[in-house]
Amino acid sequence: MDKSQILIFSAVAAVLAIRLYQKYVKKNKNKSGTETKPSSGPTFPSSIKDEDYEPYSKK
Repeated sequence: MDKSQILIFSAVAAVLAIRLYQKYVKKNKNKSGTETKPSSGPTFPSSIKDEDYEPYSKK
């Protein structure tokens, strides 16, 4: 094989490997739990119900 043929063959092999990897990642991304809906509200409520509560005050 000539040097240019080896370079072309390796370039084609690299492109095919990248494409197969992209398909593999895309397929696994759809299978995993990435389709869950994000929560619509914040994690912590914005208004505190009992502002006078002090956990260590022994009330």
